[in-house]
Amino acid sequence: MGEHPATHRVRCQACFKPTPHCICPLIEPVSNRTFVSILQHPRERFHAIGTARIAELGLERSRIVVPRDCFTRSLEQRFDVAPGTGLLFPHPDARLLEDLAEHERPAGLVVLDGTWSQARRLYRANSWLHPLPHFALSPPAPTRYRIRKAPRREFVSTLEAIVRALEILEPATTGTSGLLEVFDAMIDRQIGHQGRNPRRRRRGHRAGEAVADTSPRAGARPIE
Repeated sequence: MGEHPATHRVRCQACFKPTPHCICPLIEPVSNRTFVSILQHPRERFHAIGTARIAELGLERSRIVVPRDCFTRSLEQRFDVAPGTGLLFPHPDARLLEDLAEHERPAGLVVLDGTWSQARRLYRANSWLHPLPHFALSPPAPTRYRIRKAPRREFVSTLEAIVRALEILEPATTGTSGLLEVFDAMIDRQIGHQGRNPRRRRRGHRAGEAVADTSPRAGARPIE
């Protein structure tokens, strides 16, 4: 356990939540086959209701990578990816994972974690990602991120996008739905906390984390 530098609240050093709201006991490991690398915007690292941390703690084959160039504030962060890795990002040329034949499925995925604008900046700053095959999703249901209003139906959280991708790529893998239950529990706790805090109730919805458009449909904005 430790203290977050900005708030001096004692936090779990695994999930980064305040100790009374630690979600670690709720997370059951998932033996996924597809390696998931999450390139996270630095502002999302300790976000109170970020979802990428649930994915990293729950998936046996996953990692979070955060750009750490404090001098130039560059968002570029290179890291090795295995052959056959693709990028989950709503580029106009992205192919839907649902439409891929089995032999076309990526062996690994890179996922950008942040608000839509943060994800776009990560994409622009990391040109080494551009040659990777780009993939997208067509979510079957709206986001479960009840504490925030998604701008469009296709916008889902980072965790939801990862879970949906794994459901498509490795349908025999069990336990991914349990990660969404942890997500629901985290949101329930946050809503309860805000209900006890009048100032937070007055603020309403914040623009925030990993609510990313995962669809390559015409409405998806192209990357400049």
